[in-house]
Amino acid sequence: MKSLAIFVPLISPSFAASILWDPLPYLSEADSPFYQGILDGMIYLENFEDQALNTPFVREPEDVPYFGSTYRQLIPSISNGSVRSVDSDDGAVDFNGDLGDTWITTTNSIGGQIYGSMSFEFLRNGDGFFPTYVGIVITAADDLRRAVELSFRGPAGNNLFADTDLYDPMDWVPFPQSIEDTRTPRTHRFIGAYHEDGIARLSLSNVWQVDHLQYGYAIPEPSTSFLIGTSLIPFLRRKRPA
Repeated sequence: MKSLAIFVPLISPSFAASILWDPLPYLSEADSPFYQGILDGMIYLENFEDQALNTPFVREPEDVPYFGSTYRQLIPSISNGSVRSVDSDDGAVDFNGDLGDTWITTTNSIGGQIYGSMSFEFLRNGDGFFPTYVGIVITAADDLRRAVELSFRGPAGNNLFADTDLYDPMDWVPFPQSIEDTRTPRTHRFIGAYHEDGIARLSLSNVWQVDHLQYGYAIPEPSTSFLIGTSLIPFLRRKRPA
């Protein structure tokens, strides 16, 4: 069943200067709060299935001590059971994400060891704007005993929220909570943000694999009649800029 979060999208910039989406279950792009923007071509979706980060206006930062790759690009012989891809990337939502690809990072200084941090740097588009919406799907934490950390930074390098957000990955694991439970796409979580002045960088730590990076500039609003009777605001946290 699709998450109700697919309806959150449609938020105008006048709603708040900054919005942070709490972790949302995610099996396909239809579960994204940015889904309508993806359909309308206003939000880019990078699913890494061509084994590269090559959607427009995003790159790996040059000032970090690690570099990124898709898992299958880095290790072509990797077993399917090691890959934690978004469920739908193999063409079916069947609670099996083994056959797709994901983004990981390795460190430059420790001989290719899998590294628990990653960053994405966003560039100005042809009109000179940074994306105002940025989101990503965390498909595997690096260490279930530690918090997953995300920070969204503005063009000046400032943290757009008062504090770096911390998430307990065990909150995403269904019962009984065991290491094997982390292999199911039921543990995958979308986390995203909106900031009206633009987002220049997304940084994460204590993450092993991520997928479905999405970013862009606008999401169409719903009709007034659609919003009547919905109770979607709990999926959002309005936050003041730092």
